[in-house]
Amino acid sequence: MDMLLLALIAIVIIVLGWFLIAGLKLIGDYQVGILTKKMFGATMPQGQVVARNGEIGVQANILMPGLYWRIPIIWKIHKVPVTEIQPSEVGIVESIDGIAVPQGRLLGDEVECNHFQDAKMFLDNGGMKGPQVAILRPGTYRINMYAFKVMKAHVTEIPPEKIGVVIANDGEPLPSGFIVAPRPMVEPTMDHPKVRNSQYFQDGQAFLISAGHRGPQLDTLQPGRYYINPLLFKVELYDVAEVPPGYVAVLRSNVGMELEKRQGEPIPNIGAVGPVSPSLPEKQTVAIAQPVHEEVETLLILDKNMRGIWKEPIAPGKYNLNPLAFTAYLVPTSAVTIDWASGVDQRAVHETPQAVKMSGIKTSSEAYDEATGSDKATEFFKFSQLRVTSMDGFQLEVDVRMIIRIRPQNAAFIIARFGSVKNLIEQIVHPLIDSSFRNKAGEEKAINFIMSRTELQRSALEKAQAQFEVYHVEAQNLLIAYIKVDQALLDTQTKREIALQQQAQYQQEALAQEKRIEVQSKAANADKQPEVVAAMLSIKIEDDKAEAKRKMAAGDRDQNKITADGEKYRVQALADAESYMLKTVADGKAYDQREIGRGLADAYRAQAEVIGASSTAAIKLMDEVGVNGVKITPDILINSAAGDQGTTSLLSTWLAQAVTKGLIDNKPKEPSPKQQ
Repeated sequence: MDMLLLALIAIVIIVLGWFLIAGLKLIGDYQVGILTKKMFGATMPQGQVVARNGEIGVQANILMPGLYWRIPIIWKIHKVPVTEIQPSEVGIVESIDGIAVPQGRLLGDEVECNHFQDAKMFLDNGGMKGPQVAILRPGTYRINMYAFKVMKAHVTEIPPEKIGVVIANDGEPLPSGFIVAPRPMVEPTMDHPKVRNSQYFQDGQAFLISAGHRGPQLDTLQPGRYYINPLLFKVELYDVAEVPPGYVAVLRSNVGMELEKRQGEPIPNIGAVGPVSPSLPEKQTVAIAQPVHEEVETLLILDKNMRGIWKEPIAPGKYNLNPLAFTAYLVPTSAVTIDWASGVDQRAVHETPQAVKMSGIKTSSEAYDEATGSDKATEFFKFSQLRVTSMDGFQLEVDVRMIIRIRPQNAAFIIARFGSVKNLIEQIVHPLIDSSFRNKAGEEKAINFIMSRTELQRSALEKAQAQFEVYHVEAQNLLIAYIKVDQALLDTQTKREIALQQQAQYQQEALAQEKRIEVQSKAANADKQPEVVAAMLSIKIEDDKAEAKRKMAAGDRDQNKITADGEKYRVQALADAESYMLKTVADGKAYDQREIGRGLADAYRAQAEVIGASSTAAIKLMDEVGVNGVKITPDILINSAAGDQGTTSLLSTWLAQAVTKGLIDNKPKEPSPKQQ
């Protein structure tokens, strides 16, 4: 009996010991105690998972660190570690119990529950079952792991040179016709009295109660770290948009409702490219340069929250541009070069600058690259040579380079009308230049076409300037680099030019010889220049001496003239007196001579009457011979056949003497041709 009693006591002691020990639980500092009631309690309502008021099952309340004892057959205590959220993490919470999430919603609203550390408060305040909007920020939490499931996710980080585009997975449905969700409300209303700022999407509940919509959001996240619920918001990274120097970006807004076509109604005047008018009939033919008649060609200047193209482009720089809300089209505002040169395919080939390739102006879809990647404005385009035919049938190939410019204020018009600068060049610039040169070549012969290159270049530029102005494009310059022609025409022209060059060369050589003569003449003059200078000095000296002598002579002349005038007066007076005296004497002598001559004449007359006239003459002649010593013996005898013999002989004698003295030429003369 004693042994049996001792055995029973031992069993009771063991059972009591086990009962006491099994009911004891020590909850550590980094542990959470979770109670589960096995019996002796009310049954939880249908659908309830966590007991709030002592019902059988997992209890909402938890045990804090310490030593606890619970009846082991009624209670079960589970120890779980505390929930730790690192600085680079966020805690995503899923509630196991609660009311059902309203239809159309994905996440349960945030309720006051001490960051999910008070499950009973959570359930009592209307906490919803399923994923929660609220998150756990970095820290340590004592959470009932049987009431909540906590998953860890990396914090949202936006690195430098990136932006975060937010896509909401929950909220009000996106309105029909919208691609990008409208911004959440910022001012409370009757329907939304608890509106508050979502703090860059870090307060999910604020986003929901402020009428946040699902879908892509207009606002973006800048570089930094954000504690965002990844179940509520999906964040996609994009490069910062860069507009390089020499470009502007025209923005196409994807925000707002779709534009509705209004057939037959006037288009609102909101920055249209051209005059506003009703829609045209479908079959009407319209020129390329027609004014705007469609709403899709209008530019937004009043309400930038409408879909369409912004009139004002953005300047060079970096922008945190939401590529889902805005599509950027780069338009060059510096010189755009277009080449028509050999070795290039007929279609336009263009090169994209490196700065443009790395600009990050793109969307998340690959379709964007197809839509805008090939449409990015570039600064260099290439076409094949312009092949034209002249009026005389020669094939010509013309290399042309053209420079155009689009003013920044006109960039939006180019995108609205053509979609890209590439389309503008292919549809307008290339056809116009090509047709201009073809038409000009067809009107002229090949050689004239080549020789009038300057005029051709000028007229083509003027025509391009007038035509491009219609499309808001500035034609700055047009250059003809090279014109390739048929070799036969070149050979003929070359020979002709060589001949002309040879003529010019000969003319230049002749001019060179003339210059050489001129140089030699000047050199000789230069060599004689000292003598010339000396002679000129001598002449000047002699001139000075002569001038001195002339002045001296003039003085002497004046003196002599005065003296001569006095002497002349004196001589004249004497001459007058002498003349009077001589006249008186002459008159007397004349009278005497007349008387003597009258007597001699009477004597000769009387003698002639006595002896004859011939004898008287002979006597007088002999007197002259004797007085003057005249030779009467002739060197040459001249006889006369007739006449007076005495007179004839004397005359013959005198003639002979004259011949001897040379007074008469005695040489015989040659007969003249007529005499012969």
